Amino acid sequence: MNSKKFLFTYVILTLVLVTLMAGINYFIDIYGLFRGKKDRKVYINERTSKYLMSYRYIPENFEGFILGPSLSANLNPEQIKEYRIYNASIMGANISELNYLVDNIVERGNMKFAIICLDPYLTKDHGRKSANITTEEYFGALGSTNLLKTYLLYFVRNNNIAPHRYAPDLHNTVGWNNFEKETHNIDSKRSIEEKAAKRQYEKTEIDPVAYKELNTTLIKLRHKNIKVIGYFSPVPYKLYQLGKSDYQKFENDISALFNKSDVLINLNEDQYKDITNDYNTFIDHGHLSAKGQHFVLSVLERELKQLFPAKVNYASN
Repeated sequence: MNSKKFLFTYVILTLVLVTLMAGINYFIDIYGLFRGKKDRKVYINERTSKYLMSYRYIPENFEGFILGPSLSANLNPEQIKEYRIYNASIMGANISELNYLVDNIVERGNMKFAIICLDPYLTKDHGRKSANITTEEYFGALGSTNLLKTYLLYFVRNNNIAPHRYAPDLHNTVGWNNFEKETHNIDSKRSIEEKAAKRQYEKTEIDPVAYKELNTTLIKLRHKNIKVIGYFSPVPYKLYQLGKSDYQKFENDISALFNKSDVLINLNEDQYKDITNDYNTFIDHGHLSAKGQHFVLSVLERELKQLFPAKVNYASN
């Protein structure tokens, strides 16, 4: 075989192999990009996975979504049974990164409401923190290193291999990140008391660019007639009292972005003291335990029932 024939054969075989692999990945469609109606879960790389799911899976299957950083990532929307809600929160994400998801969801879906977790982490900085939320990832769904890692973790989690590190049910099909399963040996009482003893609490300064981005997000949602429901995530009572003036300044500045058509809930008001002063509400110095999650979701459910009292029947879908 001469060099030209060898090169031709090599190119043809490569093209056939690439096309075959892309076809297989298209058929598997692990992110719901090509057949959005099938149930999908995150297995690894939450940023990329939820970003890709925002193209079809989320807008085609849900009527509302939760948006926020890790403080809301472990809220399980399945508790609110009357409504189809996806938790689009991402661990460690700021408003800049979450806006990539919002753009896709509101343009491609018919959302009724958006629930936004208003924790200082959301607006403490701006810009992407990684290269995992880009349009290039869309084409990577047909073949990429990240896709291979996703297949690997799909196998590991579904076959209960190394469950202590890779919990099989870490995520569900509505975006719940049950990260407590991979968080071990944390005592909320000790964590909160250590912070209080050192007079440490969450930094509440608002990045001016992030502030504008949050405002743009709210305007975008209103323009699409999506009901905005914002809530200030519970802060352990001791830490909130320690930084009360800073927390209240943060709340006042963020509240200024909301208008009368929006719903704004502050879960750090005195009426919720019994909850925020209970160490069992948290798993550390801020993230919610199962009890804390249930509390937040119950408050949101009551609000949703007032806004959308008619129960939606999905049996015919």
